[in-house]
Amino acid sequence: MNFIHNLKYAFKCLLRNKTTLIWTLIFPIGLATLMYVAFGNIFESDELFSTIPIGVVQEKENAGFDLMMDVLTGDEDGLFEIKAETEAEAAELLDKEEIKAIFYVSDEVELVVKEESTEVTILKTVFEEFEKNKKTITDIADKNILAALRTMFESVRGEQKQYYKELSVSRGTWNVYNSYFYAIFAMSCLFASFSGAEKIEHLQANESPLGMRRSLSGTSKATLVFSEFISMVCVQFAIELIVMGYMKLLGIDLGDRYAGMIATLFFGVSIGISLGMIVGSFYKLSSGVRSGICVMVSMVLSVMADLCVGGIKNTIENTMPILNRINPAVLIADSLYALNVYETYDRFFRNMLTLGVMSLLLVTVSFLILRRNKYASL
Repeated sequence: MNFIHNLKYAFKCLLRNKTTLIWTLIFPIGLATLMYVAFGNIFESDELFSTIPIGVVQEKENAGFDLMMDVLTGDEDGLFEIKAETEAEAAELLDKEEIKAIFYVSDEVELVVKEESTEVTILKTVFEEFEKNKKTITDIADKNILAALRTMFESVRGEQKQYYKELSVSRGTWNVYNSYFYAIFAMSCLFASFSGAEKIEHLQANESPLGMRRSLSGTSKATLVFSEFISMVCVQFAIELIVMGYMKLLGIDLGDRYAGMIATLFFGVSIGISLGMIVGSFYKLSSGVRSGICVMVSMVLSVMADLCVGGIKNTIENTMPILNRINPAVLIADSLYALNVYETYDRFFRNMLTLGVMSLLLVTVSFLILRRNKYASL
């Protein structure tokens, strides 16, 4: 009965805690919204391949160039799409950025672009291949130039299309910008440490009148600690589910393995609360210092998981991988990544096992510290 009684009142206290709602619910939602507005659709515009619109101004017949265009624009999956064939129209479309470049064709071919971009780089690569291979093939096969050119351009088209074609190398489509959203989940889970530190502080008689009353109540420390832990996990877990639902509404691709994502968030808030409980167990620290430690640790670990700058996690992986194996923020973000990308669950289960063991150890240590606390008088 004592356990149920403490659990009920722990729930009520948590739900009235505005700091918890701000830092673990409102702040992550606001940050996710800002990130989505900033670059939520960049991947589709910058990373995925689409046919490149061009203009072709034919000033004189050029059999080699005509053959190249025939090969590279020959079907629905063509590399290029010709949208203008007169000089005036092509210049107007290029100025409006409705085409990426203009080919001026006579005995020689000239490529004109307005500004650099991924598509322009592809155009320049194809143009350089055309110029280089045309001369080589002409010198070798004067009598069969068209067949040789066709073979060459089929090869060029195949190389270019292979580079940009969407291949099924994994179960999901990996968006490089998703790492920031995964790191937001990690940060939000670790922010649960604020609740953990505060709740453990209120169990110590020398920290608050509430802690003094609880120490005199006769309820065992185990009952107090684990009832508080369960209530915090339930409330913080519900908050993370709300954050996940909001991200899905935004249109962020988190994958479709919902059971795995839910498990990740559960273990994520568990490790966040456990970290806070350890911080709260050190009775010689003031409340402000405890909060500062929780903020510092949460943010440092989250930054190491690519919250602010992409690539930090990979740099650590290449230089000191052990840090990624014990960083809870990296484990949370990596679990979400593995669920969205890999066919198997091996990497996911390894991360969950690590988070579970770490949470259990931290809760046990904080309980032992509290149990050893003795007071001369109350």
